Amino acid sequence: MKRSIPQVVGSLCASSLVLAAAGQIRADITNGFSSASNWTLNGTAGSTSNGLPAIAGGDLELTSNSTNEDSSAWYNTQQNIADSWTASFTYQMSYTTAFPSQGFMFVLQNAGKNALGSGSSSQLGYLNLSPTQAGSGAYAGLVNVNPSWGLGFQLFGHGASSFLQIGQNGAFVAGIDNPNSSTLVMSRDTSPINFTISYYQPDGVVNISATDPTATTSLNYNIQLPGPANMIPTPPTTLASDLGNTAYIGFTGATGSDTVEQDFTNFNFTSGTPTSAPSGYTAPTPAPAYVTVPRAPIALTAGSFNADVVVENSASLPTGATVSSSIATPAGVKNNALYEAGLSVNGSTVQGGLPTSHEFLSNGDGVTTFQLQHYTNTNNVLRLTSTVTSGTMTLSQPTAFSTLAILAMSAGAKNDSVGAVTLNFADGQTVTTDYAALDWFSGNIDSTTPDGNPYGLALNGFGRITITSPISSTSVNGLPSNPDLYETVLNISHLGIGGGGFVDASGYGALDSLTFNLAVSPSAGTAAGATEIFAVSGSAVPEPASLGLLSMGAAISLLLLSRKRRTA
Repeated sequence: MKRSIPQVVGSLCASSLVLAAAGQIRADITNGFSSASNWTLNGTAGSTSNGLPAIAGGDLELTSNSTNEDSSAWYNTQQNIADSWTASFTYQMSYTTAFPSQGFMFVLQNAGKNALGSGSSSQLGYLNLSPTQAGSGAYAGLVNVNPSWGLGFQLFGHGASSFLQIGQNGAFVAGIDNPNSSTLVMSRDTSPINFTISYYQPDGVVNISATDPTATTSLNYNIQLPGPANMIPTPPTTLASDLGNTAYIGFTGATGSDTVEQDFTNFNFTSGTPTSAPSGYTAPTPAPAYVTVPRAPIALTAGSFNADVVVENSASLPTGATVSSSIATPAGVKNNALYEAGLSVNGSTVQGGLPTSHEFLSNGDGVTTFQLQHYTNTNNVLRLTSTVTSGTMTLSQPTAFSTLAILAMSAGAKNDSVGAVTLNFADGQTVTTDYAALDWFSGNIDSTTPDGNPYGLALNGFGRITITSPISSTSVNGLPSNPDLYETVLNISHLGIGGGGFVDASGYGALDSLTFNLAVSPSAGTAAGATEIFAVSGSAVPEPASLGLLSMGAAISLLLLSRKRRTA
């Protein structure tokens, strides 16, 4: 369908308004595409030149069979999302290229009615714009889709299945290939597909189901909101706690070098249902007590680090310079390096960067503080490669710990890469377990290692700088979602070993050092191009009162007793 409809349509109109039990406005939607005046439609040049997005005849055409389109559509009246709710719609796609590309997102957001994300085809009109894109050029007058929650499909038509994306605050937090109980292949199906998306408020869980009635194929998936939890499976987070009691509801979508026409009909939204959690849903397990124990940075000797991978912000990087030749950092890095916040390229401070304080509180658990080495140090990480496959970090002072947290990542790796770490105790005993060192562009992934050690995303979205070509404004990349640093928590009193066994190492005494091995992907069997360990933190075991303190206490008691006798 090709229609000439203005890029932005705005009129406040609700199909019905009643008070919800919780006291907020409930504005349910029935036959949502019956009037274009109920929606605000946004598109970049690639879309609006085709008159898209457009609503006519009860149909929303979000993208057409043209390349590089980027569109969004938002219902003008915010909906109640504090209670349970159900959204339903019929989706149909068609394509004229070799395969369809790319897809759509169903989104709840409070960024505003002019929200539209990045136009890169794989980002589905949802991902946050880069700092140089935001509000300018093709995105003038538009804002990032943040804060928000959403889910949708990338239609990789050349593959065997579609790819379910889960988004939060303008970033993808998880991608699921072959959703469970799925026989529906979205990327090949041009028949009308009926979607139902239901949110159950008490548990903060969403169920997405889709059915092609002509082929009797379907998919069904339960999602804990707002996207996968961090390393700790905390009590379920509700949409209202993230977005407020009401939110704008609608769709984003994009095409790429290949195309797809995406049409939506029969859109309905009802709050107050469902009344029970979906079948097959299992509530998350409460966080183990040892994960929630605060951890402080552990001082390590200078010899624990063997490479410099961070460009400090005092470095001068004029356009045309090459980092590796213009300054003595970062040594041994092949293509890309990290950089400190406040770095200037050609006289302009770039966005992102590692914290100038060298310290941060982990996002993975909210209780671990990590201390990075100074970026001006000759070496600031332990870097392992195919030629240096292991290395040891030595504690400045041997200390007994109840838990440890390891901060690491890999490059040229997989999103399940783990390495072996051996804990060397001062009494000569050792125990070997594993730690997570996922690829630095893996995204928000949380799980447990083969030995049962939980891990999650500690810090992300700080950017990297390419050092193999002359410096320019495009040398800094990865923002706003990458790279990623991962935290692994080790429980000393019940430490997983050997992919299933456990050992109590709390009686081994003071920890003297940790020996790390290069990360390997268990699924692919391939080693990482490089693994970097940045820091180790821990919860120290309190030392018993010393004999000296006991003697002092006894002396004070004798003195008080002597004074009492003299005054009696």
